[in-house]
Amino acid sequence: MLEKHKHISFPPKTDFPVFQVDDEKCIGCGRCVNSCPIQLLMLNSDKKARPNERYDHFRCICCQNCAASCPNDAITIQGDYRVREGFWKNDNLFEGGKTFPDPLYFRNGAKYEDYEDQLTETEKVIYNRRSIRLYKKKKVPKELVHRVIEAGRFAPSAGNNQPWKFVAITNPDVIEEIDQICKKRVKLFPQMLMPRPWVDKQVPGDKNAKPKKWQKTLHYLLSRKTPGDVDQRVLGGINTISSDPEYRTFFRAPALIILAKDVRGIGSPDLDLGICGQNMVLAAHSLGLGTCWVSLIKGLTWDHGYVRKVLGLEYPFKILTSLTLGYPAGQVDNIVARERQRVNWIE
Repeated sequence: MLEKHKHISFPPKTDFPVFQVDDEKCIGCGRCVNSCPIQLLMLNSDKKARPNERYDHFRCICCQNCAASCPNDAITIQGDYRVREGFWKNDNLFEGGKTFPDPLYFRNGAKYEDYEDQLTETEKVIYNRRSIRLYKKKKVPKELVHRVIEAGRFAPSAGNNQPWKFVAITNPDVIEEIDQICKKRVKLFPQMLMPRPWVDKQVPGDKNAKPKKWQKTLHYLLSRKTPGDVDQRVLGGINTISSDPEYRTFFRAPALIILAKDVRGIGSPDLDLGICGQNMVLAAHSLGLGTCWVSLIKGLTWDHGYVRKVLGLEYPFKILTSLTLGYPAGQVDNIVARERQRVNWIE
């Protein structure tokens, strides 16, 4: 029982993925640096990709977007995120590490490209879809934005209550304004829960820094109510946004779609909007566009006047999440390895 209450604030016995680069293949393009959602990477003096050695000890989320966006296959990620004890313990929840897609049950006996032609177009989009953070400046035609939203409109929902409303923004000034508001709102979060040396972007973080006692207490209290919001990987991501003035929450994407829910929705409107949003994501990628989920848009909900006057959202609608949308700058969609299936078969 006590195990569930240990090491809530930055668990010490944690294994993190390790970033590795083949210097002979690395061309110093910086795509991995810009595609990392947690900004763990940099180019050294020799223009080779390296971890920046600042926050990577508790920030890597093992998404492998760095490897997917590398044009020369120079990057590999070794290991997985594992917590061995305490509240966040997860090393007992996975079996055998990550594998590439295996929909035809080859059990890793064949390479994806060898059987890709046997898959449906929907399956191909699902397996190749990556979160896109590198966008061209090219505008997305309104017709395509409409097409993406239509895919969401026809998603299933509990009781067919369709609890969604969309705000489609293609005005770059408005997107930038929302970006700055959201950054301002989330800024206090890492300051309340993280050691000060980890928060200052300009000064390399001290890996041995510890949160203060009051921060640990606050961390514990929040973990009782919304544990997913205080996971150390989440805190690292929020810190990236709030402490770097050059970082953009919405990656300078040419379009932003906000998804709002009817708070009176039947069953679980959050789930319904997740289904709706994934319809939109798959449609967008099938059209050659890229997307990225950005739920930090919820920082905007504190500014009720802005939400009402600029976005046109009023009760019963409440902002839940958002999707960036645009043309990817170079190849990013690609297959990556994921944790093995966790399935209890009952036959």
